[in-house]
Amino acid sequence: MKLFKFLLAVVLLLPCAALTLTLYHAVTALGFGHGPWLQRPALWLGLGFGCWIAVFCLLGPSARAYVISHELTHVFWALLMGAKVGGLKTDASGGKVLVSKENWLITLSPYFFPFYAMLVIAIYYGLGLLADVRPFAAVFYYLLGFAWSFHLCFTWLALRQNQSDVRRHGWLFSMIVIYGMNLLALALLLALASSHVTLAGLAGRFAGDCAFCWRWLDHTAREFPALWRTVKRWAN
Repeated sequence: MKLFKFLLAVVLLLPCAALTLTLYHAVTALGFGHGPWLQRPALWLGLGFGCWIAVFCLLGPSARAYVISHELTHVFWALLMGAKVGGLKTDASGGKVLVSKENWLITLSPYFFPFYAMLVIAIYYGLGLLADVRPFAAVFYYLLGFAWSFHLCFTWLALRQNQSDVRRHGWLFSMIVIYGMNLLALALLLALASSHVTLAGLAGRFAGDCAFCWRWLDHTAREFPALWRTVKRWAN
């Protein structure tokens, strides 16, 4: 099974590269300096993102808050996969949750699913069903950036600690899944943050970037023998 996941991870390298290009173009489309201050989504996202990094560096990580989000993410994805959940325990040193079944989505979900960022989205759009929340859009973008930064910082810290979740599915497969799924989550955040970025537009751009990456790979593969001969000639 690990061999299959390793081969699948190799196949997913190209789509991940294409998705990286797609999101780069999407971020540049947001713009930081156009329109009134309260109507600059990328600016408020960036401020929130930077504010958490400042808090993280000055005050240190809030381990309890991360452990809670980590275990609740396991719970959310387990329920989503139809598993039964019980025995949830959390403290400052770690947490534990018992589930009736496991798969890579449930196991790796805390590393790609920004729990607090999704909670901010759910609250904002939930309140939007009851009242006009557009005057508070800047607060929404700020909190979204803050929560997303929280997720990335703690994911980076957790992955440095040789997590058993990652070892269980193989390092390469886990890293590709975590990276790719984080990009997909970011695509959703960008689509929510600006009318200039839509999921349909991102999908079209992604298809074009996949074709570009494939052409580049094909060209590189064709040129590789010639490059190898050139290197050998220089070495001799």
